Amino acid sequence: MRRLLYCLLPAAGCLLFAGCGSRLNTVVGKVTLADGSPLTRGMIVFDGMMDGKTVSPRGEITADGTVVLGTLKPGDGVPTGKYRALINPLDSSEVPDEQKHIPFDYKYCRLDTSGLEFTVEPGKNEFTIKLDPPRHRR
Repeated sequence: MRRLLYCLLPAAGCLLFAGCGSRLNTVVGKVTLADGSPLTRGMIVFDGMMDGKTVSPRGEITADGTVVLGTLKPGDGVPTGKYRALINPLDSSEVPDEQKHIPFDYKYCRLDTSGLEFTVEPGKNEFTIKLDPPRHRR
């Protein structure tokens, strides 16, 4: 019985994350503002598909602008594939997002306007994002 249990545990682990081919890959990045200084607060959220289901890996941006993405838990990695991304400024005020005073262009707050696209390959992936400055609103 014990031998059967040891044989079934690895198989169960593979099934837990949508199949044995769903390996998570290290994804680290650096997010900077237009002037080259780091974005010191926020979250990057990836959006993609895996096995017909939406996957949204994410990572909190640290004070030096670095970010490590995770899918199931912080920093655990991202499945191989193509992703769109957005930057969440993590401003929980009641002000609508498009009216918040954030240090980058509001377009990065939405998947459909950010223009941020990434391909995650097997192994370690590194990226750099330089954000455009905020546009002046009329």
